Amino acid sequence: MAPLAHRFADFLHDLQQLERAAFGTQGPLILDAFTRHTPFDVGAVYLRESRNEAMRLAAKSLEVSAPDIFESELPGDVIAAAQQVLVPIRTSKDHFGIVALDGDAASDEDMQILRTAGAFLGTLMNNQRMAQEMREGDFQLKYRLWELESLYDIGLSIASTLNIDVLADEVLFRMISLINARRAALFLREGDGFKIFRSFGDVREDFLDEDLTKAIMREGQPIIFEEAADCIFPDCASFVAVPIKGNNAVIGVLAAADRESRDGSVGAFEASELRLLSLFASQVAIALENARLHREALQKQAMEREMELAATIQRDILPKSIPVIEGIEVATLAKPAKQVGGDYHAFVERDGVLSFLVADVAGKSMPAALLVSALHAAVQLLFAEGRSLGDIATELNRHIHNWSAENKFVTMIMVSIDREAETIEFVNAGHNPCYVISDKRMDQLKSHGLPIGILGTSKYMTQTRHFPAGSTVVLYSDGITEAENEAGEEFENDRLEAILSEHPGASANELRDRISAAVDTFCGNAPQKDDETLVIVRVA
Repeated sequence: MAPLAHRFADFLHDLQQLERAAFGTQGPLILDAFTRHTPFDVGAVYLRESRNEAMRLAAKSLEVSAPDIFESELPGDVIAAAQQVLVPIRTSKDHFGIVALDGDAASDEDMQILRTAGAFLGTLMNNQRMAQEMREGDFQLKYRLWELESLYDIGLSIASTLNIDVLADEVLFRMISLINARRAALFLREGDGFKIFRSFGDVREDFLDEDLTKAIMREGQPIIFEEAADCIFPDCASFVAVPIKGNNAVIGVLAAADRESRDGSVGAFEASELRLLSLFASQVAIALENARLHREALQKQAMEREMELAATIQRDILPKSIPVIEGIEVATLAKPAKQVGGDYHAFVERDGVLSFLVADVAGKSMPAALLVSALHAAVQLLFAEGRSLGDIATELNRHIHNWSAENKFVTMIMVSIDREAETIEFVNAGHNPCYVISDKRMDQLKSHGLPIGILGTSKYMTQTRHFPAGSTVVLYSDGITEAENEAGEEFENDRLEAILSEHPGASANELRDRISAAVDTFCGNAPQKDDETLVIVRVA
């Protein structure tokens, strides 16, 4: 082999060793190869670590004074200047570096070797960069795959947790494990703000102030803090707050602090961890929504069981049949607005006298059913003692006032008909006035006392009036006169009185049917808002 070819082969062989060299050692190896295989004894090497970065000094001979950054225009080919030759390390697309050699002018043969060596070195470094990018791309692909697998496993774990307290603990544990945070907190939305629900470590509950809350709700993006004075966790180095978005609104906030690195130090959260935390927040939103729906379902089931029990109580309390008494017609209507209503009616027969009442208990559902149950038991006992209507109302008032809640009361009207004496006795305790139709005349039996249970010292007096044969008494609850149509208009007493006036001689059943039909027609498709009760008694 000719001496030149042999020298050139050795030159390329030394340059090829760069394939196994780390970036930090490439500069000295390049300089050594160029100074050993060319006429130049000293020089400097500048390399670019990545695209679009400056050419930084990578190696130089002791005798050379060279700046840290090569700021001159990069040559496209080998340039021979006075006492210096510049050899670009490049491909047709990228500049990787430049070798600056100091010494006497080189021959054409040396210049050709330098040009070829620069091109060879450019190709070599380009191949290294492509291999590195492929390795990084493979790593990123594997990292993303790990992310997906981790999020999938986490999603299965938290999605199956329907208890909100257990879910909160699981969310914080998973979040700390996922992003290597030392502390974490979960905030849930309450109205226009956020309240701390669960945390690992001490938390400043007032951190999410009005301005920060508005920023999170408006932007819906992670917010990063790197100043300890602003940290949600006392004395933390840095933390991130990530919104939990569900149903087109921010329903909570995940906060994490002090990311721990492999060497045990604490640093800021990286972009990949913020992305991972945002994806995790999406899964948390689904889990929170599932827990909320589960909680609502349980509450609904409990309410339905309560309503069913209350309805059973009410069915057992209300009369199962209408009294059949010779010479007396009785008709009733009991139409609750809900499964359980607050209206109550009862009949009692004693010594040839028929007594009956209509009451309206404040409230609905189980509380109303329990109060109706207490009222029913007390009414039966007091009537059994043979007391007058006034005494019964007075004792009921004392009992309800002492044993029920402050906001619980009962409007009630009690009536007794003595057919032989042709009289009617009544007590109206804050209830709607009932109607008496007698001798083609219609009168009202108006309230003359407070509702039962309002004032414990109230006393009630029995009122008496004439009630000859052929007379009718109509008791009703406010669900009749206050029934609303779709326009929000009420049925009112005028319409009820018109029906009674137009049919003074009608039977009890006919009057009930006419009133019920008139109310239904008036209301149309409007929902029933209150219980509707009628008790109509006519003496033949």
